[in-house]
Amino acid sequence: MAAFTITGEPREVNGKGAARKLRAQALIPAIVYGKGEEPVAIQIGRRDFMRTVSGHSLGNMIIDLSFGNDPVKAVIRDIQIEPVSREVLHIDFNRISMTEKILIEVPLELVGVAIGVKNFGGILAHPIRTLTVSCFANDVPEKIEVDISELGLNDSIHVSDLKEDFEIVADDDVLIASVATAKAEAVKEEETEEGAEAAAAEGAEGEEKKAEEKTDEKTKG
Repeated sequence: MAAFTITGEPREVNGKGAARKLRAQALIPAIVYGKGEEPVAIQIGRRDFMRTVSGHSLGNMIIDLSFGNDPVKAVIRDIQIEPVSREVLHIDFNRISMTEKILIEVPLELVGVAIGVKNFGGILAHPIRTLTVSCFANDVPEKIEVDISELGLNDSIHVSDLKEDFEIVADDDVLIASVATAKAEAVKEEETEEGAEAAAAEGAEGEEKKAEEKTDEKTKG
């Protein structure tokens, strides 16, 4: 996957007040970590950042990051987003080496329509949306496509069924997708609800018993 270019500038002032002032100027505060180097505080333009990352998965972007010196290769380690306005508040970058394998999350994309859904009214379950892979930065895939068109009723695909050129860091029995009958799915939901109700009832009984024990202790005292 091609690298994306982001340009920033070192910043001298840190703290919440300084960060608020930067955001008011359409700048995003960020920190660059990793590879045995001291963390570097930088600032990047919000508009340029949003234009660069628009339409891409942030978790597996390989970035050419410039901030006053020679560009470094980096990935986004963490990004803070304001929940209402969706404004980017802060970014943590991690330096990476092009000669060492990295662990990185890659989006999963299901391709096709399962036979069990299309022809038999089954219900598709897709419990995970990303997988962690181990590979060199130049080999990071944009996404992992999984063909589900042959999935019939009660069929499933697990990590062990995937054939990729890179290592997937997950147990072989991790479920990628499955198709169940509507009845089986309804029974599963009912069992889940019954289990939750039973747990709540047990908790209430336990609290009631504790209250009774405290009352008995006070009476004896």
